[in-house]
Order: sequence, then C-alpha cells, then structure tokens
Amino acid sequence: MHFSLASKVLIGIIIIFTAASVVIVGKLETHYVSETVKIKQASEKHNEAIINSLTNMTQNVSFSPEEPTMIYTGYIMGAGYSAYQFRATQDQVLRVNLKGDDILDMVLFGLDTKILERDADFMIPVDGLYELRVMFKESEEDQQEKAALDNTAQAVPYTITLTLK
Repeated sequence: MHFSLASKVLIGIIIIFTAASVVIVGKLETHYVSETVKIKQASEKHNEAIINSLTNMTQNVSFSPEEPTMIYTGYIMGAGYSAYQFRATQDQVLRVNLKGDDILDMVLFGLDTKILERDADFMIPVDGLYELRVMFKESEEDQQEKAALDNTAQAVPYTITLTLK
C-alpha cells in the first residue's frame, strides 16, 4: 500500500489532533472530577454538621403525681438542640433547673413561645402539649453553626431537672 505525501501529512495531522484531544479531554475530565469531589466533600461535610447537630432526639417526658421531677443529662453541639415534650394542664407550675454553660437557653413552645429563666417557676397557661428546648443563645447560634460546618464544634454538656406540679 502506497500513501501519497498529502495522505501522510493528513494522517499526521489527524494523529496530532487526536492526541491533543485526548490530552485536553483528560485534563477537563480530571478538572470536573476534582470539582465534583470538592462539591461532594462540601456536601458530606454539611451533612455531617447536620448529623452532629442532632445532639439528642426529642425526649417524651411523662410526669406523674408520684414522680413530678425528671432529670436528664445531655449536650448541645453545632446548630443543635435537645427537646423535651410533655403534656401539662392549665395552672400547673413548671420549674426548670438547668446546670450548664451560660451560653445555653431554655425555650418553651406551647400556645406561645417563651424563653425560660433558670430556677424560675412558670405557670402553664392552657392545657396542651409543650416542648422545652435546650439550645444555644441567639447570640451564639451563628458561631456554633459555623463551627459545625468547619467540623470544630465542641459539645456543651448540661443537666436539666424538670418539675411539674
């Protein structure tokens, strides 16, 4: 088989073009795979922060006349909170003793939302389901969420005593 000079030049150009295309596509593929890995890692880090934020699941609390006081120990980390749900009737008195860092708050959700003071009585306004959350103070939330995303969040332990009479 005999090739003309023009055919040889054309074959050479095709080989060079093919090799250059393979190199360029390989570099593009590597770049996009690298970007995909970075996006995946960022997503996994965000998901990990969310998981780390789920410090405690909601605890259902059952008070009784024989046992009006319940004690729980937990921790808050990242953007998380711990929740305690209970039923209460109008005019019952809720007392919450929170032992832990001053950057923690207690928020009671019910008919209204109220930030509770430590060791203070709260009169239940109406019968119903209430949820008490131990969480970071509003001034700390952004820092804690950032720490969770950066994987530098530290667990803040607490002990809470709930009394409902």
